[in-house]
Amino acid sequence: MAGKVLWTVDGLNDSIGLQTLFKDASFSIHEDERVALIGRNGSGKSTMLRIISGDYSPTSGEITVARGCVISFMQQAPPDGYEGKTVAEFVREGLSRFQEVLKEYENLNPSSAKHAELEHFLTSHDAWDPEQKLNQVFSKLELHEPSKKCGELSGGNMRRVMLARAIIAEPDLLLLDEPTNHLDAETVAAIEEFLASYRGACLFVTHDRCFLDRIATRIVELDNGSFFTCEGSYADFLAAKEEREYREDVAEQKRLAFLRREIEWVRRAPKARLKRNEGRLKRYEDIAAIKAPERIGNMELIIPEATQLGNRTVSLKNISKSLGGKCLVKDFSFEFEAGQRVGIVGRNGAGKTTLLKMMTGQLEPDSGTVEIAPTVEFNYIDQSRVKLNPENTVRQEIAPDGDTVQFNGASIGVYGYLKRFLFEDERINTQVKLISGGERARLALAKILRIRGNFMILDEPANDLDIPTLRVLEESLLSYNGILAVVSHDRYFLNRVCTHIIAIEEDGFVFSDVGDYDSYEAKRKARLAAKKAESLPKEQKAAPPKPKQQTKLSYKEERELEALENSIPETEEAISELENKFSDPDFFAKHGAEIKELQQELDVKKAELEKLYARWEELEAKKESFQK
Repeated sequence: MAGKVLWTVDGLNDSIGLQTLFKDASFSIHEDERVALIGRNGSGKSTMLRIISGDYSPTSGEITVARGCVISFMQQAPPDGYEGKTVAEFVREGLSRFQEVLKEYENLNPSSAKHAELEHFLTSHDAWDPEQKLNQVFSKLELHEPSKKCGELSGGNMRRVMLARAIIAEPDLLLLDEPTNHLDAETVAAIEEFLASYRGACLFVTHDRCFLDRIATRIVELDNGSFFTCEGSYADFLAAKEEREYREDVAEQKRLAFLRREIEWVRRAPKARLKRNEGRLKRYEDIAAIKAPERIGNMELIIPEATQLGNRTVSLKNISKSLGGKCLVKDFSFEFEAGQRVGIVGRNGAGKTTLLKMMTGQLEPDSGTVEIAPTVEFNYIDQSRVKLNPENTVRQEIAPDGDTVQFNGASIGVYGYLKRFLFEDERINTQVKLISGGERARLALAKILRIRGNFMILDEPANDLDIPTLRVLEESLLSYNGILAVVSHDRYFLNRVCTHIIAIEEDGFVFSDVGDYDSYEAKRKARLAAKKAESLPKEQKAAPPKPKQQTKLSYKEERELEALENSIPETEEAISELENKFSDPDFFAKHGAEIKELQQELDVKKAELEKLYARWEELEAKKESFQK
């Protein structure tokens, strides 16, 4: 585990109503880590972030925070009163840490030890000019309108502003709750690039599996009140989880087999013999008291079989559309065919929903034609989630006039139908306004999937769905035999599901091709590179690459390279020993008085290792260049 422990908790317990969120759980985060916290909706992920930030106190738990550790928290929603503030005013609030230190520094005696300490702090954080830091953050996150009111920003731009306020204080630990929600792929890519080079530790909650793979160094799942950790990618996590659950199942089978054998002994044994075998009886009682592994079932999502489609379905012929003086779609043609699963992508505001409305006949194009065959039956799940009535109960939304649902040509009970979507009895009779965002998303799916059609349209289906539910939805869509058109910014979802991509790019240009999102992105980059090459001056295009100078290593450099190959492992071993000390759960008790010295020693060793590697790579490159 890299770096010192920044925050840790042991014996964490908390619940909301009848739901237990944490059961005697332990969790810690270390310096330089980027940890993804995942789990089902309602499992307690956002509550955990609030506990770490200090905004919420659990029922019990021993929390330890490293001395001087600064924590910043970007929540899912902006704080109250943000609308009237300008972008600059809102982000500047995150600079209070440096402004307070500057003020204290200016009022101290220049000869005092505290004065020197604060001077070092301000220099190391480059915080002598807070306004300069403000401009640097604006540049990194591409915030170009600092005087604009926050209430006038789009959802995506407001999330950039919230991130700017969270990171401008350069916290030791950055907490992010769904940082990519409702953001387009290009904005997410910009945030990924920023976080990949962020110097502090980061703990984030996300359902975006591509974001998770590119940023996280460790994945932690919150499941049934406990934390399970895995280093590596999302695929590594899935494999580790499968292995863990397999071991739990084997242990449970052995436990049940033992109890079956022992219960027969207990029944047959006379009382006098039982007294002589109290130890065996006690062991039986202890093992009988062990709870079986708790598992939350997966949603059973069954999509009705598509009705028959003809040879012609939906045909877009040279359609164009402008709104508010902006050209969204220009001269675009596309033929939908049975079996296609088409992903529709583009920046926020590019015109994706407008294209859907033209496809379904809800909106007329300015030019061109949309032909919809009479056999086409649309199922359209839009961003407003099928207009759920907040005053209705979950049951009333599905079966307003009875206790049965017509599904795939048959009548089934509404309770049985809703349990397929993980609604328990008490939630089935709960008003829609009182259920979570994830539950509302599942209810919308349950409502629309009763309807049998042959052209399904999903507008941002991944929003508010947890990862296990997304996986079930993906599996169901892969077997759908009608036409699917899906608007999504979830790259992992698009890669798993789609056979075609329609991308709305700049100035109304719409690109379409066979393949998944990664295939589209590779082609887009190739087109941009070709376009850039075409714009270069002729002499720059024709200029041949400069030949590399090949120089043999000198005798001294050969000896230096050999010494480096010994020095690097020794330095790595020294760093590992120090990091093991910091990782010790009793670290603060054992080494509390020498934290500063140990941290300085670790920093020196890490800087030394970085220099050794840099020099080793330089000499190796020179050696390989000569050998080619």
